[in-house]
Amino acid sequence: MTTLRRRVLTIGTGLALTLLIYAANTLAPPALKLGLFYLAPVLFVTWYEGGLWGALFTVGAMALRLATELEQQVPLTSIVPSLVNQLSFGVLSGIAIFAFARARKTQLQLHDLATHDSLTRVLNARSFTEQVTHELERTRRYKRPMTLLYLDLDNFKAVNDTHGHQTGDAVLRLVADAIRRAVRQADVVGRLGGDEFAVLMPETDDAEADVVAQRLTAGLAGAFRGSPAVTASVGIVSSSATTADADDVIRSADLAMYEAKRTGKNRVVKVAL
Repeated sequence: MTTLRRRVLTIGTGLALTLLIYAANTLAPPALKLGLFYLAPVLFVTWYEGGLWGALFTVGAMALRLATELEQQVPLTSIVPSLVNQLSFGVLSGIAIFAFARARKTQLQLHDLATHDSLTRVLNARSFTEQVTHELERTRRYKRPMTLLYLDLDNFKAVNDTHGHQTGDAVLRLVADAIRRAVRQADVVGRLGGDEFAVLMPETDDAEADVVAQRLTAGLAGAFRGSPAVTASVGIVSSSATTADADDVIRSADLAMYEAKRTGKNRVVKVAL
């Protein structure tokens, strides 16, 4: 689901809940106070869209609460207590919004730590494998092509031994950036361990993947014009309908990558499932 579509769905749901609560609050007898239920849509939009939207819904809820109270309490002297009630609701809502926004931020940070490699900011091995599993299911269902690139840096140990691990970490970050620039937005990049990376390419056959692999190796060469020089061996595995699972596909691409290393490094080897 796209960000815009999710936002429209979230805001629409929040508005529908708000109007439903307003209708119930209007129809209910004055002795039955339902205004506190406005917190439900406020916190709902806060969780998914942030504190600003929560604040906007709070202002709207305060206006609706005030209108309902003034309608049910005819004397004009009731306006001051009603305003105080809305101010109290606003303070309570603000505290809840702050707590929800912090909880949501923490939840997103924990999810990011659990799914992404902390050094390169691409997916970690577990999350990448899950993405491959999902794409294999889609490939089998719709008989569409899918390609996996497995990339291993050549002589990376020498970089660490000669220049130190800090330089090695900087190289890995630059490699991840170069991969992201070389692939499409729909492609999924992961770090499978050490100096090994992989790219999942939905809706892509081996010919298209070969073009990307060549662009990727050229991109690496362009990213490291000085010392240390970095090249990579790449294995490509393509499939349109396979019974293999994610581990099998990754293993096949890994074997193709080792064949690229065995036959001279800094090259691409393709296999099919």
